[in-house]
Amino acid sequence: MTFDQPQKSKQADQTQSQADQSTETRSLSAVDLLKEKPAKDNPQEVQKVADNRPPSLHIENHALILSLKDQDFDRKLNYAAANFKQDFDTLKITDVPANAKVNYWQDPKGFFLWVKDGGDGNKRHYIPSHLQHLELPQEKTTFEKLRLEVNDAYARQTFGDMASFNRSFNPSYDGGASSLKYFAGMSRLSDVALAKQEQALRDAVKTSENPYFKIYLADTLMAGAVKPVIDGVMSGRAVDLNNPVTLRKIDEAISLLDAAHKDSGGQLGTIGRYPQRNVYEPLMPGVPYWNSRRYPDQFYGFWGGSYDQSQARSAALTVIRNHIVNNSFPRFQLPPDLPPRNF
Repeated sequence: MTFDQPQKSKQADQTQSQADQSTETRSLSAVDLLKEKPAKDNPQEVQKVADNRPPSLHIENHALILSLKDQDFDRKLNYAAANFKQDFDTLKITDVPANAKVNYWQDPKGFFLWVKDGGDGNKRHYIPSHLQHLELPQEKTTFEKLRLEVNDAYARQTFGDMASFNRSFNPSYDGGASSLKYFAGMSRLSDVALAKQEQALRDAVKTSENPYFKIYLADTLMAGAVKPVIDGVMSGRAVDLNNPVTLRKIDEAISLLDAAHKDSGGQLGTIGRYPQRNVYEPLMPGVPYWNSRRYPDQFYGFWGGSYDQSQARSAALTVIRNHIVNNSFPRFQLPPDLPPRNF
């Protein structure tokens, strides 16, 4: 399916002319007026109009088909996403050299792919958030899977693996201190790095029902909420936790976790199996979860992990929020690799 500028046929023009002569008269009058004051030829203006013409798109079977050799690759991708995203959810890339390697990463602009030895100078091709599937000459995959892999890799490179909460994080034991230490460790990132992670996860949450994106975003929001406190302690400044910005981040994090818990419970209900109350199922984002019959243990592990972890985090964040509002925090120490200061 190709999208170009619509062109009227001569027959259609003649039919319209016969059906509405008054319109024709007004159009001729307008043309006559223009003829009385002809515009000067302006080659630069003509070139500008030509450059702004919509690109020709090839959409077939809900897939936008683009050649890696196309110099307008990104222009076509962005134009299609802005104007025809309801017509495709798959990106199909052709003309990828056999020896090329397709890579994926994220930066403050978003999630992107780049092709080593692809002949386009390792250019970053940013992926519109609504896309779900990717087709390459030798591979078919989903952007959800790729985003999860990139997010996990980014987390390991920046603040270490996302923690699976266990009994030691139970707020009834320590008033949320263990959880707060975990988020304090994550907050060592720069503001730019946290903002980058937050934006990437927000894009993922918008386009995916995967509960792990919500859990990861909640962790990132909490790191952002705690960061001003850690920065203040390290610099000797007094910081008031009970402020609208901090509470707003915590409230959004709790809302995300509650949604993940609800979604996970619904999926577990389809197999009639839930985690035991005295067991904390760990995070298991990388297993096949889409078919409970073909992958029963992985299905349970995936949804059981998100069910328990979202619930444990929500309980901890609720206690932390109450301590903030009531100014009743227990004293605790920063992680060992940070200055040993109590607050």
